[in-house]
Amino acid sequence: MSRGFAPISPERAYRRLYSRYGAQGWWPTTPRGARAPRYYPGRNARVSERDRAEICMGAVLAQNTNWSNAEKALGALHRAGVWAMQDIERAAQRNLASLIRSSGYFRQKARKLKTFARHAASRGKTLGRWLSGPLPELRREILGLWGVGPETADSILLYAGGRPAFVVDAYTRRLAARLGWLRRPDYARTQDYLVRRLPKSVRLYKEFHALVVRLAKEHCRAKPVCGGCPILDGCRYGVAHA
Repeated sequence: MSRGFAPISPERAYRRLYSRYGAQGWWPTTPRGARAPRYYPGRNARVSERDRAEICMGAVLAQNTNWSNAEKALGALHRAGVWAMQDIERAAQRNLASLIRSSGYFRQKARKLKTFARHAASRGKTLGRWLSGPLPELRREILGLWGVGPETADSILLYAGGRPAFVVDAYTRRLAARLGWLRRPDYARTQDYLVRRLPKSVRLYKEFHALVVRLAKEHCRAKPVCGGCPILDGCRYGVAHA
């Protein structure tokens, strides 16, 4: 690899990934009468209050586990009639923990869900109205809740609130390091790097986050599978190990 190697830009990486994989339809939500969340590629319709509640629940349940386990927990909640923040608020914490056991750390997550639901109720607004407030102050408010970190907060803001808050997960940080974007890709540094180089677009932020997850599952794994990667030629790690 030459010293003049330049990694692919975030915007070009997004275009390549979108060209390969297409719209991912995140965040999946459960239609009335269905048993599991569904993805909605290309959906531009407004998110319903019911969807917002499920996204907020899912963002907490997905902490430190894979989506499959969070999805099972959501299914158990729905079967028990827990669809809204008010349902979370009214549920006994012990019963809530039992329902979400599949998500892991279920006692802590039950407390986190209760804390979030109580705070949302204290705002005296629908989730949609509350999440439409001034973004910097709203993000600080959500981050101030027990058990909510940056990834959870930004997932809620982006997918439930439709706000331009770029979500950084472990896959995004791995990609940033391997491509050569950053040497020490922590959450804040990675987020700042990307938002400075991408158009400020809620739709793009959603798709980019989902596309990075897709890439990480197929190619940019802990043990990478570089063959066939759509951005291999712009990856410092991939070019060096080809």
